[in-house]
Amino acid sequence: MAGVLWRRSLPLTVIFSLILSSIRAELFTAVVELENLVYREREMRFELERYLSLEQERLSKLKMFLTKVNAAHELVGDDVSRYLGHPVNSYLEIRRFYKEWPEVERLIQLDNSEAVSDAIAKHKESFPSKEDYDGAITALLRLQDTYQLQPSAFVQGKLPGSVPSPKMHLSEVYDVGRHAYLNSDMFYTKSWMDETLKLYHAGNELEDVNLFDIYDHLSFSEYKRGNLKKALNYSQKMVELDPTHERAQGNVAYFGEEIKMYKGTGRRGDTGVITETKVKPRSERTNFHRSSSFQNYERLCRGEVRNLTKWEESKMLCWYYNDPPRLKIRPAKIERVFVRPEIFLFRGILSDVEMEVIKELAAPRLRRATVRSPVTGELEHARYRVSKSGWLKDTDHELIRRVSRRFEDVTGLTMDTAEELQIVNYGIAGHYEPHFDHAREHEDKFSSLGTGNRIATVLAYMSDVEAGGGTVFTQVGTTLFPSKGDAAFWWNLKRSGIGDASTRHAGCPVLVGQKWVANKWIHERGQEFRRPCALSRHE
Repeated sequence: MAGVLWRRSLPLTVIFSLILSSIRAELFTAVVELENLVYREREMRFELERYLSLEQERLSKLKMFLTKVNAAHELVGDDVSRYLGHPVNSYLEIRRFYKEWPEVERLIQLDNSEAVSDAIAKHKESFPSKEDYDGAITALLRLQDTYQLQPSAFVQGKLPGSVPSPKMHLSEVYDVGRHAYLNSDMFYTKSWMDETLKLYHAGNELEDVNLFDIYDHLSFSEYKRGNLKKALNYSQKMVELDPTHERAQGNVAYFGEEIKMYKGTGRRGDTGVITETKVKPRSERTNFHRSSSFQNYERLCRGEVRNLTKWEESKMLCWYYNDPPRLKIRPAKIERVFVRPEIFLFRGILSDVEMEVIKELAAPRLRRATVRSPVTGELEHARYRVSKSGWLKDTDHELIRRVSRRFEDVTGLTMDTAEELQIVNYGIAGHYEPHFDHAREHEDKFSSLGTGNRIATVLAYMSDVEAGGGTVFTQVGTTLFPSKGDAAFWWNLKRSGIGDASTRHAGCPVLVGQKWVANKWIHERGQEFRRPCALSRHE
């Protein structure tokens, strides 16, 4: 809905006033005087037609936007949380507030409609920022990459699960491709601009996206990906649309010369192409994202786990545990789901009521998640961890104290030196890339806490996730998918106190649904007699 509708040097009412004020009386006495009225009326008629045309255009845009908003809210139903569990719904919601509602406000102000303007102004402080908008698009690209999806799956609302999603419009798809272009990601520029082109040819050209710009992005992305013939073809289409465009003409000549050079020498010149705008350099983490280790992480997120050996299968056991007196009436249900590292699931350790209370207590405290810098030991934001988290102390509520005591009973470890209960709610495509919970040899070992390294982790799932969102252990090739009310447990350190490299793990991007977890990081101090040390470095 971007774009300027009109600019007048004088308002229509002023034009009419000047014309009418210059009309003299006694016109009825001579026809020649009436001729002037015809010319004056012709001018006013033209201005009135122009005014009505612009008003109709303005109202048409407002009606189109209202239709889009109504269609979205028909899908919301009674469960807003479930609706926003679909990444496309979340992206479109942020986009409307970031780009379209401000434009609605501008259009409304042209007509001095105070009621609507006041309603918008009332909520304007809560509108998403550019970071929110860019983050929502980055989330879609992350999901596309991790789960090997085509843009059409997002555009047509064909993601797995049952959460309803509207089909995306032309400008909404174009914006994703444009974002990829500005971040130098030509693979996604091409894939999303291809989808934009399909929508344009399907009759969606009424939106504020023109064919020339689509071809422009496709031409440059094909060139950067080494497809010179396709780059030339799109540049030629640009010249057909605008024969006077100097950059398009220059690119046609340049690509033609590059193709001739390649045919003759097998090499490309790679100089002289005129780009539309300065493109940002790739991020520092790009090389890691291309590594075999990261690709393995993505395969595990898709559920492509390795098969267990017969020996491993023989160790997969379930049992009841009731040693501590508090577990006599209600024994813990424990399942071993992996051997090396040894990973357990405590089945049904949290009830639905308990989880809802924990979420309610944590909601006001949720802040953007941080990671501890391996260099400084300080907490900082990181692009590879997208979520919000809050901390709950045992003294905050009787339930939190009871949960800590329950964790102590099932693990056999004291919670006196454990960190507070961390509650995490993952955002759009929320994830946490491969990491260790414990500090490694060259890192600060939580010296500010004075409780030693993190000896073990309890990770409780407080929601089911419709698609994605698994916890993967990248070194050993296994994945745990969230199961509401269950908690995973593993040792981060060997008995010698050395970190266990096999515990490297990650939280996969949430594809569809909501993901809530609660984790307890348990430290070494106080565990000396509960888990005695071993002399062997590898035990």
